[in-house]
Amino acid sequence: MSPTKADFQVVLGQARGLVQEQLELTEQVIMQVAENAPAGISDRLVSLFGRKGKRIRSTLLCLIANCGETAPDKDRVAHACASVELLHLASLVHDDIIDGTEVRRGKMTAHKEWGTQVAVLMGDYVLSQSMRCVIDETARNVPVIISDAADKLIVGEIMELDHCGEMTLSRAMYNEIIDRKTAALIEAASRLGGIMAGFDESLVDECAKMGAHFGLAFQIIDDLLDYGYGSKNLDKAKFTDLSNGLITLPLLYYFEDCNAEERGEMEAFIRRASEEGVAAEIIARLNAKKSFDKAKTEAQEHLERALEIAEKFPKNKFTEEIVAMFSSMSDRGN
Repeated sequence: MSPTKADFQVVLGQARGLVQEQLELTEQVIMQVAENAPAGISDRLVSLFGRKGKRIRSTLLCLIANCGETAPDKDRVAHACASVELLHLASLVHDDIIDGTEVRRGKMTAHKEWGTQVAVLMGDYVLSQSMRCVIDETARNVPVIISDAADKLIVGEIMELDHCGEMTLSRAMYNEIIDRKTAALIEAASRLGGIMAGFDESLVDECAKMGAHFGLAFQIIDDLLDYGYGSKNLDKAKFTDLSNGLITLPLLYYFEDCNAEERGEMEAFIRRASEEGVAAEIIARLNAKKSFDKAKTEAQEHLERALEIAEKFPKNKFTEEIVAMFSSMSDRGN
């Protein structure tokens, strides 16, 4: 399997097509959650669930689940995927409130549409239903995996808030934050995929490591997109991280390479990031130090490690699609 560079959205579309039946079952499980909800919640859930994302996590789960020697149980896979997607959605609803985000997936965010109080409770309800999706799983570690991922997401978000605006943020702390707030759920989805595929315990652990590396790369690329680096048709506002005082990888690289005077000037710019023209100045300085390029190289290194693990899987069309996804991720534009 020799990875071929291609547009990530095209590759993702092909991947979804390969596991379309299982993804359609996943959507049915998700919509059943809305249909079975009490009045006043049901219609809002229908609206929320209709704002579909890229389904990267469930697509990866499905691909891994089909890499085994025998076809997986489609209903099990669909419920695992629904659990992952609902947990992801719940985290987005809450994150948008914390970040003050007004647009998500091209539409008004939940708290802008229904108010903060209702949005918080909607996120809570979706989180609860995420757990319910796998409550009857025959593999009893599956609900625990989902619960652990939820714990990590929440802790990661709290850690990010605790370190917001911290100009001396360490690389180790940055890595821990993104490992929890982003990589943890992709890691969990990949572990679930390995379980559904019938892999032995050691290969399931490798699946989880693969997902973690993919998740770290995904977040680093997100950090770059927030600056507009490589972005196209971005479905959320740019400079959200800067405006919220988040110190992400490009800035960490800049601080490693700058002198004391440059650091002082950059810190002053960051404190004024919401002012007109300041974001452009920050970007110019990051470009001058090649901070964006260095961050992208780090993302590519994580993807290479994920690809090495994918090579251990049985050779089939599903594995090939996983390789294609990983190979194209570093160039995604939204």
